[in-house]
Amino acid sequence: MATVEPVTFMPRVLAYIWLAASVIFMAATAYAATVEDVTRALDNAQNASDISREAAVIESMIKAGDRGPDVYTQLARAYYLLGEGEPGKQKKLAYLEKAAAAADKSLARKKDPVALYWRSMALLQEADATGGLRALSMVKEALRGLEEVAKTAPRYDEAGAYRSWGKVLIDAPGWTFIGDKKKGMALLQKAKEIAPDNLVNRLYLAQAFIKNGLRAEARTEAQYIVSAPLNQKNLKDDLETKDEAEKLLKEGL
Repeated sequence: MATVEPVTFMPRVLAYIWLAASVIFMAATAYAATVEDVTRALDNAQNASDISREAAVIESMIKAGDRGPDVYTQLARAYYLLGEGEPGKQKKLAYLEKAAAAADKSLARKKDPVALYWRSMALLQEADATGGLRALSMVKEALRGLEEVAKTAPRYDEAGAYRSWGKVLIDAPGWTFIGDKKKGMALLQKAKEIAPDNLVNRLYLAQAFIKNGLRAEARTEAQYIVSAPLNQKNLKDDLETKDEAEKLLKEGL
């Protein structure tokens, strides 16, 4: 009859538990998200699912104790992007309010033009969704923020502060005392100067030219947009911008 070895079941179990715990810890350490990780992921996000996933990652970072200003800035960015693309009004407003709140938390920790940018963008979207006199005050606050960002971080988001500031000025109705077609055009020319390959900058500039009676200049911009190569990182935006430029040309520029 074969000899039975002494039972060593418990030590083996403890060894397996220790090994499993070590693997889990190493994996968590290796794949722990950083601000740089989520920033890069948002840069490359292609749809709402990508953005929503990164918002959840950032929320988990905050719950784990990472409450630096840059973390809140990227959370503001994520919620703004979700709100911008959300068709439902109530859900849109909820995202935009979260974006502004996250930006406020960042700004309470340091003076960050990027946080101010996303806060201002959220206010513009919120104003557009709500309307009325309250919306007018939000737009004015947002424009003050964008003006500050244009001074301190003019190149951020491919001249995003100049682009958005200029677009509001050329589109605002006269009764609001915000609209200024000439100043808006100058701001959009600055946006094009800073980021000439951004097709949205050029589309808004073409629209500004039209509103200032400069149809030949508008035609030049529209033709550039239609013939420009697509940027694969901004494929959806570029395709939509090209469609808008083609419409301008078909309307008789």
